[in-house]
Amino acid sequence: MTSKFQEDFDVEKSTPFTKLLFDLRIPQELNEWPPLRVHKRKSRNRTLSCLLIIILLFLIGNLIFLNVRVFTPTPGSSTSLAQQCLSQYTLNAPSNPNSYPCSTCLPILQTNYLSSNTENAQQILNAVQFCGLRAIFDTADSQGQASLSWMNDVKFCAWNGVTCDGSGRVANLQLTFPGVPATLPNELGALIGLESLQIIGGNNIPAGALPSSFTNLTNLSNLHIEATSITQLPDDIFSSLTAITTFTLIRNPTIGSSIPSSLLQLPLQNLVINSQPLANPLPTLSFSTALQASLKLLDLSSTSITGPIPNTISSFSSLTQLLLSNNNLQSPFPTTFPSSLQILNLQNNTELSGTLPNSLCNSTLLTSCELGSTGLSGGCGLCQFS
Repeated sequence: MTSKFQEDFDVEKSTPFTKLLFDLRIPQELNEWPPLRVHKRKSRNRTLSCLLIIILLFLIGNLIFLNVRVFTPTPGSSTSLAQQCLSQYTLNAPSNPNSYPCSTCLPILQTNYLSSNTENAQQILNAVQFCGLRAIFDTADSQGQASLSWMNDVKFCAWNGVTCDGSGRVANLQLTFPGVPATLPNELGALIGLESLQIIGGNNIPAGALPSSFTNLTNLSNLHIEATSITQLPDDIFSSLTAITTFTLIRNPTIGSSIPSSLLQLPLQNLVINSQPLANPLPTLSFSTALQASLKLLDLSSTSITGPIPNTISSFSSLTQLLLSNNNLQSPFPTTFPSSLQILNLQNNTELSGTLPNSLCNSTLLTSCELGSTGLSGGCGLCQFS
């Protein structure tokens, strides 16, 4: 020890108080710490945790796969692709209708698979019809899509303007401006159960020709086309649409002035053509054997038809309504009319002259006869000129 340290040491030992301070300054030897004990997790818990993580990763991976899967057709894989298309529609389309690949799946499901697969027939039909309606929606502009308010789900039977029958087939489709497509898409032909189609456009739309698939609508019985820019109908269009009983054309200036000749073979009950130019079809219509027996309503008002009403008009044995107002009909006036006639309207045909035949004056079935603004004479019974 140095002298200084020895001096301090001696001082500290001199009194009990200094000894206490010395004891505090120089600690006693510390006891050895006990070993730190770490408890290991049980291996069972660790195994369960790992298993749970694996399961979660598997489920997430499958969900991502189903949502991003894209089909690439390959030769000889149509059945497999059809099954994938059906799976996509069943699993993904209900929550995300716009993601369903209609452009790929519609032709695949339509090609033999729809008729050959009876086990999943309803689900396949649903997917096919969904794609047919979706094409109409996709072809409409933003205003039209907002009016239709489709594509929020795949429950198309509850969509605006859509009515299904008891078998889930789209039976009635009513498209009214602004909820109309710019053109009628070819996918419209996928609605093979359609019985009634009514299109009331905005004068400029829909435009263009009817799609080639239109002839697939073999169950169609009522076709109504109004205020469109659809172009001339194919002459043979009704060769396939043999179920039509009511055909209506109103204000379609670009559809042409002639009636498709194939219409003459139909057992049509109601023919309505209004407010668009038309070449006088009365002689041709009255020579149709099919129409002679079936036609009940013939309305050609405001079509600018010229020429006489042929005497063969009386050959329509079932005709109850003949409406030919606001035209340019001329003499001679027919000498007889169908005995079944109940309503006759010839008003506003200023060049029409002649005398009313007895078949009109003596009719017991006639309930309305409008002849105002014509050159006819000899009013009788219900047929007056005022």
